Amino acid sequence: MTSTSRFQQWIDNPDRAEKNLIAALAVAVVAVLALFIALSAFNYPAADDYCFAAKARDLGFLGAQQYWYHNWAGRYTFNATSTALFLLGDFFQVYRWAPVVLLIATWLSFSFLTARIAGSRLSTPFVLLLGGIWTLLFIAGVPDPAQTFYWMPGSFPYQMANVFLTFLLGLLIWRETAAASKLQRRLIFAVSSLLVAATIGTNEVSLLLTVTIVGCGAFHAIRTRRDSRVFWVGLLVIAIGGALVSVLAPGNQQRYAGIEHDPLLRPAPWLAVVLYLPWVALRILYWLSSLGLWASAFVLLVATFHAAKEWLYIGGRFRKSFLLLLAIWIGLIFALDALGFLINRYPLPERAESVVYLLFLLGWYPSFVILGHYLAGDRIWLGDRRLVAPAAALLLVNLLGTPNVFEAYKDVYRGYRYAREMRERADAIQAATSRGETDIAVASLSRPPRTLFATDLETDPGNHRNQCLRQYYRLRSIRLGSPAGP
Repeated sequence: MTSTSRFQQWIDNPDRAEKNLIAALAVAVVAVLALFIALSAFNYPAADDYCFAAKARDLGFLGAQQYWYHNWAGRYTFNATSTALFLLGDFFQVYRWAPVVLLIATWLSFSFLTARIAGSRLSTPFVLLLGGIWTLLFIAGVPDPAQTFYWMPGSFPYQMANVFLTFLLGLLIWRETAAASKLQRRLIFAVSSLLVAATIGTNEVSLLLTVTIVGCGAFHAIRTRRDSRVFWVGLLVIAIGGALVSVLAPGNQQRYAGIEHDPLLRPAPWLAVVLYLPWVALRILYWLSSLGLWASAFVLLVATFHAAKEWLYIGGRFRKSFLLLLAIWIGLIFALDALGFLINRYPLPERAESVVYLLFLLGWYPSFVILGHYLAGDRIWLGDRRLVAPAAALLLVNLLGTPNVFEAYKDVYRGYRYAREMRERADAIQAATSRGETDIAVASLSRPPRTLFATDLETDPGNHRNQCLRQYYRLRSIRLGSPAGP
């Protein structure tokens, strides 16, 4: 029996315990995704959201693109999609659908990548289940779910980029493994080109990651004289063009010029250099503390133990060249995190850290398999399917018990209270403006939900967040304080 047929037998004919675990994992995936989707009903805009909404309303689509490109940043994809969102209809109603779309798109992108990696060896329901497990592991590891999925200035530039990049990786694998006809290859190139350009235009971290991936692919294709080298070079040209459009935007200069004047406490340059390596190392160790990552990687190692030998060994000896992939993976993680210390002398914001975590998650599984074979080889038997059930059970427990999931469960009530308070605040502002008031004070929030809440107003009416709300409602000033006060 070949390794491929053995693997297929495991998938097609699970025993009773494995069937029960698969069913339980499916229920867990649906339940947790439904929980996070349901929280979207309580979502409300904050801070920069109001600036983008005000510019979309006052300048229109094209005028807003010109304004943001020249005065804020060259994130052309984010600028366009955020403006389009706020022009769709009622600001508050449309805003609640954004996280729903992002959560579903995240699941579909992981499922698509899984399908392209597995080829035709997995059924569609099983692919969707694995994509869901990947999604839950991603949700569990992001530093701040609010900035990743619910707050648009965090979710659109970063999580939208994550979705685009995951779909792009699936297409790249498809092009290299299964695309046979000219029509397929042309369609893959067309969609990949759009995804490359779109991902680069979302944020600077994803820009660097995308250019690196496409550049490495082009280098390898040219060096090995693959028939896909024209495909890769074409993508690289598009990536470089998109990067130039984004990096050379006049708005970047203005934005970075204001860094030294913002109130964020930053260490001295020498101290930032000292803190950089420990910070990244501790972040990686934090991610490695997830039992779900270890359990799911072990299941993959066992399930693919025989099939992986066809790739990782030649003449019965492990091909050490695969270890280079681990070095590139770790090096990219450190390179992406270095952007924060290079620009701000400070770690990346938590919304940007979700891009680094996506890279960690995508590289974790192949790296685990490669390292497992390198360290174990034929010295340890890892082809026994009886080891799968305990690891899958541990994975199930972990998926349901991560801190982010627990906070989301508690935020069902806190989210309801938060939405009510935000609705009351909006009603109070509308009532005050209808009375002709232009200097308004609003009450603060009580224990906002961690899953939904990103930021709020300040007592200082000159704060950027306050200024965005002032622009949207066309006020002279707005601040936190007693509504009855002066």
